[in-house]
Amino acid sequence: MKNNILILFFLVVSGNAFCQITYEERLEIELRNGYGNERIIQFDELGFILNSKKSDLIDGQREWKFDMYDTDLKLKKSATLLIDKKYAIDEIAVIDNRLHTLYKTKKGGYVLHAIQAGTLTETKIEGELPKSTTIKDMVIMGDFAYFYARQKKLRFLYVINWRTGDVQKGVVDIPDYSTISLKLIRFQVLEANNEVLLFIRASKNKKESEVYVLRYDGNGERKGKFKLTENVENNFSSISASPLGENHYVFTGTYSSKRSTLSEGLFFCEAEDDKMSYVEYYNFTDLENFLKYLPERKQEKIEKKKQRKEDAGKELKINYLIAEHPIVQLDDGYLFLGEAYYPTYRTEFYTTYVNGSPVTKTKQVFDGYQYTHAVLAKFDKYGEMVWDEIFEMWPSYKPFRVKRFISIADGEQDALNVVFASRGQITSKSFDFDGNVLSDETSEPIETSVEGDQTKRSFSNITYWYDKYFLAYGSQKIKNKEEESGKRKRKVYFVSKIKFE
Repeated sequence: MKNNILILFFLVVSGNAFCQITYEERLEIELRNGYGNERIIQFDELGFILNSKKSDLIDGQREWKFDMYDTDLKLKKSATLLIDKKYAIDEIAVIDNRLHTLYKTKKGGYVLHAIQAGTLTETKIEGELPKSTTIKDMVIMGDFAYFYARQKKLRFLYVINWRTGDVQKGVVDIPDYSTISLKLIRFQVLEANNEVLLFIRASKNKKESEVYVLRYDGNGERKGKFKLTENVENNFSSISASPLGENHYVFTGTYSSKRSTLSEGLFFCEAEDDKMSYVEYYNFTDLENFLKYLPERKQEKIEKKKQRKEDAGKELKINYLIAEHPIVQLDDGYLFLGEAYYPTYRTEFYTTYVNGSPVTKTKQVFDGYQYTHAVLAKFDKYGEMVWDEIFEMWPSYKPFRVKRFISIADGEQDALNVVFASRGQITSKSFDFDGNVLSDETSEPIETSVEGDQTKRSFSNITYWYDKYFLAYGSQKIKNKEEESGKRKRKVYFVSKIKFE
């Protein structure tokens, strides 16, 4: 039975490489073994940690289990964490072969837990945040965990030493703006500069807003703040920074003409010494190939609508969101890669009572982000777009948090090489810096590794692991009439080791 799965990894492709998949190992864990909420965290040649939660409480406490597996999928070591049942996972981060997890209660109590891959050495600190404090995001740099927090009308940056428990707290404020008008766009770590950036949107009213960049050093001390959108006419919906040097950055992302999380196009700008040098805007419909992934009939329909708008002196706007990758610096400019996605919703039915009588109503529930295609573009040193290229991508599941499915090869090279999965197959592409496609290869469909299996229900994921190996994992409900042990039905959490070459 064929399964749709997601893969992300890097690979340098040259010539007409043939994509071959080999299934080397498979691990199955019964889902009814007293644990649930399984998740995989991989650590290159060290192996991976399988984290799960015990279903039953132990004297009012919840057990979180950490199983360390080697590259042969053999269990090497286990560790457990017991904390009060009131704590739930709030944020996670992985860095330097460590898994950091923040557990938090509704009243502000927190446990910040770090566990080292391989040895499973643990560090745990506990503390209290003010009541009604909401954590927006967590990033780790060095010995410090950074949290953007909201408490009623106040906004804070908490910096906690995850080894010692020492806490620093700084107010996030912008002169001439009330704190309730401030909203975090993104939290970004720039390890090359040893700094953390906060992108804050400060709203003047329902139509006008500005974007500020707050810069913090590795010890949580603020080292600078500047207004990025000085004298610009559009609102930045999303943003990402790429360092060019000390206090010198390229910023890319999406924009809209109104204050909205949706976007109408791409922007590209450069800032040095807290001043913007330039900013350029590109409406999605102005990109030569942005709509190429759509069926021809739909492309024609949009092009006609665009022409009617232009004839009336207006601009056609289509709304997409873009997950940006770090800028690739070239001798004569920059390469931008972004993944286009949009939020999806499903309709749920529920019953309420009116005057004692049952009434069925509906509500819209967020159902994850659907990714559709990627845009690759080259900009010159002044932000002018030289060319753009589009290719379809259709991951097998819709994440509830924004992520990047495509991976880019590391190192010096004379082409950009990307690998991703779309519709259950692995695709590798190579582009030269003039926008020409050097290679475009697709693997055979990925299947289950047990002969005779009929997968009734499956959720699966694949991530790059190390060298040429990948991990496929997820839950499966399997029926196998040829199973000799007599257990023809099984519900498992599986992990497979796959080689791709």
